Amino acid sequence: MIVKPGNPYQLELFFKLPETIYHDDPNWVRPLVGSNINSFREAKRLIGHIDMELFLALDNSEPLGRAALFIDKRHNKIHQETTAFFGFFECADDKATSLELLNAIERSALEKGMNKIVGPVDFTMNYQGGLLINGFNRPTVMTPYNREYYPRLVEEAGYRKAVDLYAYLVTKEASIPERACKIERIVRKRYPDLSVKPLTNITNFRRSGILKKVYNEAFADTWGFVPMTGPEFSNLVTGLSCLKHLDLNYVAFSGNVPVGLLLTVPDLYSVKGLNSRNRLRLTVIGVIPAFRGKGIESMMGVQALNEAKSRGYDEVEFSVIFDNNTAMNNLIAREFGLEVSRTFRVYQKDLDL
Repeated sequence: MIVKPGNPYQLELFFKLPETIYHDDPNWVRPLVGSNINSFREAKRLIGHIDMELFLALDNSEPLGRAALFIDKRHNKIHQETTAFFGFFECADDKATSLELLNAIERSALEKGMNKIVGPVDFTMNYQGGLLINGFNRPTVMTPYNREYYPRLVEEAGYRKAVDLYAYLVTKEASIPERACKIERIVRKRYPDLSVKPLTNITNFRRSGILKKVYNEAFADTWGFVPMTGPEFSNLVTGLSCLKHLDLNYVAFSGNVPVGLLLTVPDLYSVKGLNSRNRLRLTVIGVIPAFRGKGIESMMGVQALNEAKSRGYDEVEFSVIFDNNTAMNNLIAREFGLEVSRTFRVYQKDLDL
């Protein structure tokens, strides 16, 4: 039976289901976002342009599966689509349950006039998306983790690949390749007006909107991208400030013009003692189109890795990079000598009208 949880008891079943699914999985870590109704309400307040519904699969009173349906009005307006998203998908290894759950979400999407569904996407693609399909070890902060059978359940419901997202891992035991360092030196010599500054060195960066402007311009051509709103970015920067982590986040400048952005976040899972390795996740690296091809990404990457190593980080994960971002994937492979360590897959399905 599929219900839309509408009372405190059903909502509690919805949010506690992962504890049942992963009770014997030593790699699972309770996500920082989406673990209670308050986090959903806060996301709705910050994002504003999404509508959501929750779905819970029950066998009598036992919860077996859950998912959320999102309608992103800005996404559909920008991309001229009628696309729905499903996210926060969790399910027992039971084909009948997963089919019933996903079918209920699809019917609701159809009733709302949607002709395609994409997922899993938690809220929007600016947050967390995809199912882990390889690299089933302890996740880094704010990256997907799931049971190995989840992709099979989704594919059995008729979903196919929309896009893959990659993670790359740098360990302290590996030196930064000389090729990357050489390119970084050449870029600085060839373009003396280029500089990379930590956020702590940028006066009034929050009030001036530097981060939001550069981010939205740098990723405007990314698959499924929807510009982040002012409240979303304010919340992001507030979080980095609270973590006292601004000095490991960078803006690249051409003269006084901001042209690139690199953001990191400490892996709070390892900080909490859940992993023996002290890890840093590099979440964003992007350059606005007019300044690509100059090596700015290498400048920011080398600076971030050197600083991370000097701060005692054991590992740095670059995640996530879209598989169709050929330039960035080639740069990471060619200049930094890295191979994909984990892959996440976002699925899609056409809905019958």
